Amino acid sequence: MFGTYPSGYPSGGGQQYPSGGQQSPDDTYPNSGNQPGNGRPADPGVTVNSIRLTQDYTILNLTYTERGKPRYDQNGRLIPTGYIEFDPAGQLVAANGARKFGFLKIEGLPLKPQRLRTYSGDQVTFTIYFERLDKGLENFDLFECNDYDLIVCWNIYNLHVRNPADVVVYTPPATPAPAPTPVPKLPKKQTPLPQPSGESGGEMETPRTDVPKKETLKPAPAPVPTLVSVSGIVSDAKSKRPVTATIDYQLSSSKQAIDSVQSFASTGAYRMSLNKGQVYTYIASARGYQSASGVLDLSKVAGGQKLTRDIALTPLAVGDKVTLKNIYFEMSKSNLLSASFAELNKLVSMMQDNPNMSIRLEGHTDIIGDHDKNLQLSRDRVIACQRYLVQQGIDIDRIQTIGYGDTRPILTKGTDEERKVNRRVEFVILAI
Repeated sequence: MFGTYPSGYPSGGGQQYPSGGQQSPDDTYPNSGNQPGNGRPADPGVTVNSIRLTQDYTILNLTYTERGKPRYDQNGRLIPTGYIEFDPAGQLVAANGARKFGFLKIEGLPLKPQRLRTYSGDQVTFTIYFERLDKGLENFDLFECNDYDLIVCWNIYNLHVRNPADVVVYTPPATPAPAPTPVPKLPKKQTPLPQPSGESGGEMETPRTDVPKKETLKPAPAPVPTLVSVSGIVSDAKSKRPVTATIDYQLSSSKQAIDSVQSFASTGAYRMSLNKGQVYTYIASARGYQSASGVLDLSKVAGGQKLTRDIALTPLAVGDKVTLKNIYFEMSKSNLLSASFAELNKLVSMMQDNPNMSIRLEGHTDIIGDHDKNLQLSRDRVIACQRYLVQQGIDIDRIQTIGYGDTRPILTKGTDEERKVNRRVEFVILAI
């Protein structure tokens, strides 16, 4: 597979591990409960039993069934049919590739480079713990390995879990409390002096009881800030000069951009106000530059705080070759997965900002496998990328494609882990 996830592979040594699946002591936090398994595993021997969310984890419980035919040695003893392991570089990918959630721990299966021997008919149940999905992200994929037909791959596509988003509440500025109405003061009346006995005189003044008492009004409580100020400088990665760029941002759980801001031409400065408690993704784009993307995690940031995020954009030049780092396909197929969309959308933004730009997409595979099949696979995969760009409105005449298969590897020696750089999609700038 093209992408950044390393492959697993059979290796020496190992011992039998107990099956996982028991509840961990860490799972006492109120959570979504065990939800029925779903998804589409790349390997037919893999079953998703359940998906669970806690405060800290996204938990997948899986079962692997060894489907290989029984094998025996020359003495008639049953020998292993295969070996399984889990690569800790595996990740969950969501938000069309914009968010990734790392591996934390596993129960019931060894981590690479250790391995577990499996015999025909064996069933191994194990539990994998990943970082907790952002609230609102309910569809995701598991990527653990690249193309390599000789291993069990734990890639699982189209996983789903119930994970509702928190309601985003926009708090308007507090209205100041009205000033209290002053109570008018009544004039004091003079009490006549008592007259001597037997003489006429005025009556004694009776104290008044109908004068209202002055009320003490409590000041209105200060509003709790709900916005976080994010600001920074957009600059040229080489010259460090300020750049006028557009920054489109959205909630990680949404497919639609919320808004965008512009950086100032003179300083490159930008500023935006975002709601606390949310996770945002953004794409910064400018004419003559490669687009850049990132994540703003405000899930644990208090309202009223100020964050700084500077953005450096790399200038474009004819002849430049750029590797698309996060392009994913189904195992040994050309079917483009949604986890690739975030990376391809950066290229879409780049070509929209530079309407005269034309490119050539180039596909490469590793040196393992049949040469002719690798060549055809690389061609089919860059055509799939071209098709996506066209669907987003880019003219097909601006996108050439070529598949090199295994003829232009970056590395010809080393382990499969080291040679993963050979599996890639690149684009070359032909005109700007």
